[in-house]
Amino acid sequence: MNFINDVLAGRVALPMVPDVVMRVLGTMRRDDASLSQIADQLELDPVLSSRVLRLANSSFFAGRRSLSSISDAVGVIGYKSLETLVIACGAQAAFADVPGVNLRQFWLMAVASATSARQVARRLRADGDTAYSAGLLQGVGHLILCQCHPAQAEAEFSSMRSLWGAALAERERAVWGVDHAQVSAIWVDKLGMPAAVGEAIARSVDPLAGNHHTLGRVVQLACTVAGAISAGDTAEQAARAVDSALVELLDLEQYLGGDDFVTDFADLRGLPALG
Repeated sequence: MNFINDVLAGRVALPMVPDVVMRVLGTMRRDDASLSQIADQLELDPVLSSRVLRLANSSFFAGRRSLSSISDAVGVIGYKSLETLVIACGAQAAFADVPGVNLRQFWLMAVASATSARQVARRLRADGDTAYSAGLLQGVGHLILCQCHPAQAEAEFSSMRSLWGAALAERERAVWGVDHAQVSAIWVDKLGMPAAVGEAIARSVDPLAGNHHTLGRVVQLACTVAGAISAGDTAEQAARAVDSALVELLDLEQYLGGDDFVTDFADLRGLPALG
């Protein structure tokens, strides 16, 4: 916990997103902001706008439509998901090279986690937008930890391609005494994300015997599914990889054992990364 104490005391500065991202977020968080104003801000940055278009044209958002304008993309993605996407794109710029991390693989898994979390949350009639945000940003703490400890990151994590979620947190605690979920929760709070997002992230690696937090458990399950995608598993293999106690806790036996999960899993395989 020394790392967390150092962050909270200001002795360790967390990497932050570029100024252009903060300007877009500032526009989005104004009470009088319109979608057209947000689109105008995004269009000033070609990299950011291209990433927004890529996600908007994914199977999850656009289906069979082809979106070519930022205005259309903003309308399709929706306000809350767009805010999360903008922050994630900013994180890509802030973490351009991280010791021990394959960044393309990292963001593939982050997008898969986010989308799976939203799929599951909607099955449970929980907040899909918060689940998506937490799923997309929960891993950023690992990038921060690896940047702060480059030698250990290369030695301990460079060969662990599919380690994600609770399994990654367990390994981080063994190496550093702190896990990515704790760091990510602080990071999203400093960026002004809703408190519910940080709480879901922080609780996403809790032991199953601990207190039940629905969105935290949803993200936990989604991270397992993302890991299965990274490993090249089938939908059946992915369903089996989820801890049975977690499935029972969320009452998702029928979902994971049925056609709906197979369909959702196929959609996840078609998602792009953010880069």
